[in-house]
Amino acid sequence: MAELMGPIKALRRLFGRYVDFDGRSGRAAYAWAMLGLIGITTGFAFWLRTRTPAISVTSIFASDIIFVVMFLTYAVLAVPYASLHVRRYRDAGLTPWLLVVTVVAPLIALALESGVAYVDFTAYTLLLVNLFLGSLPSKRIYAF
Repeated sequence: MAELMGPIKALRRLFGRYVDFDGRSGRAAYAWAMLGLIGITTGFAFWLRTRTPAISVTSIFASDIIFVVMFLTYAVLAVPYASLHVRRYRDAGLTPWLLVVTVVAPLIALALESGVAYVDFTAYTLLLVNLFLGSLPSKRIYAF
């Protein structure tokens, strides 16, 4: 029977193999890691929403600190999540070059043209396609 992958083990494996772009990653490891990333993003969104809405020097400084912390967090998480995506796509039998279309292009589009309805819709749709492709079943490897 296969060993179950829990959230702690999945995140430990994510950071233990953070520069390993070879090999394969299962759906459970991918799902728990993506759930962790969604939790981090939700936490930052909540933090941004609850900061003081008054315009003052301290609130502007606080929002700058939030964005610096967000940038540093996502910069640290970029390589582990990129390697996880490459391994997961390979495990599902897909070429990792699809990540350029399903992750890189939407993030660039959101950074450059955020707020334009059709750009946002297309970018978020491609990110959802990425989640769907990452959840495809693993391809079996046959050794002779």
